[in-house]
Amino acid sequence: MARDMIVFERFAVAVLLFSATGVTTLSRSSMTWENLLVPVFLGALALFLSFRYSLGVSRPIMYFMIGYLILFLCQLLVYGSLHPKHLVLYPLNFWIAYCFVRAMKERFLFHLELLITFFSGVAFFIWILDVLTSGSVRQLLSGFVMGQAYSDIIDSYILLYTVVDEGVDSLFPRNSGFAWEPGAFAVFCCLGLLINFYRTGFCFKGNRGAIVLILALLSSQSTTGYSIFFVILIAKMFQDAQGSVRIIVPFLVTALALLLFSLPFMQDKIVNLWVQDLDELAYAATSAWNLDKPIAAQRFLSFRLDFNDFLNNPWTGYGGRDSEMFVESQFLNIVSISGVGKVMAKFGIVGLGFFLLTTVLSSMRLNREFNSTSPALLALLILMVSVSYSLIEHPIFLALWAYWLFAYADKSASVVHRTVGVSNR
Repeated sequence: MARDMIVFERFAVAVLLFSATGVTTLSRSSMTWENLLVPVFLGALALFLSFRYSLGVSRPIMYFMIGYLILFLCQLLVYGSLHPKHLVLYPLNFWIAYCFVRAMKERFLFHLELLITFFSGVAFFIWILDVLTSGSVRQLLSGFVMGQAYSDIIDSYILLYTVVDEGVDSLFPRNSGFAWEPGAFAVFCCLGLLINFYRTGFCFKGNRGAIVLILALLSSQSTTGYSIFFVILIAKMFQDAQGSVRIIVPFLVTALALLLFSLPFMQDKIVNLWVQDLDELAYAATSAWNLDKPIAAQRFLSFRLDFNDFLNNPWTGYGGRDSEMFVESQFLNIVSISGVGKVMAKFGIVGLGFFLLTTVLSSMRLNREFNSTSPALLALLILMVSVSYSLIEHPIFLALWAYWLFAYADKSASVVHRTVGVSNR
């Protein structure tokens, strides 16, 4: 392939990645449409790719669009109100993800890994410099924001490095990297590690990309990121295990998980949050924050809010009718961040079933294409991310959990040879 097209592909993937970072109102507009230039520009990139690579509309995508339209009409009949943004937003994001995957195939993943690794390396270098100088970098950047920050908690932002005022004292500051908060940055690091795992088998010898991503992940100090990394390491252990030892690994992992959730403080936290009255929990959160702008609820409360909406609208979900949301009806000053919760609440059991089935099939497909031994790895990562963040609605993550849907027309799955280091394809 011509080098100029490789450069363009990386530029296009970089734009798509930037639109998922969520630090400014501009970067968040791919989902919020606060600035319509972003979805229009992403759509234009997808349109160019479709013409440049002569992409057609595959049968699975056509079936998806028809199915989405039927679901939208059902929601229209149930609620009697039309929501054009809801009709266009998700099909548009699916189409963007489809064009990127169909045009670039496995190169999309390689470009994504390369960019995440480079951006994370730069962010880690700045973070280390800040730690070694006792916060001098933060003081130097304080108040400087490139663009309009989505929230007042963003102290400074220079595209590849974000300083977030979390209001929590710690020995070392948490690294938010190029994302809006440390946990989201950790998710991107884990995404890069996942692709690295597929591509190299997570061979550490000479694998500088994996080392950079692991160091950046550790600097985020994110429990979500560490949990996903733990799953990737388990997959690595299972892959390297020989013979009968492989039989022991699943039992060992199960035992460790049971041990973790059997700890008294873990049980108390889960039980106390679950049995507490939802109204009391939500009002307490709103009162505690007492802010003019809505703020994101913590992940467990977010899921409970969405699950409550799901129970009220189990079959079709509430779609684009936000007035059906519990927080809207009760005038609560909080918003949910749960990805899988939003799928359930917005699209009901139909959307949830589609999400779970497609994620599992995509995980198996990528496992087969890269000749890996972890068919459930992608599915586990997506599900863990979806509990804490709504990133799964963005084209970057759609391209992964719906990969099977986009690549379905390729009858013969190619086995990608493993190489060490960051791919330069």
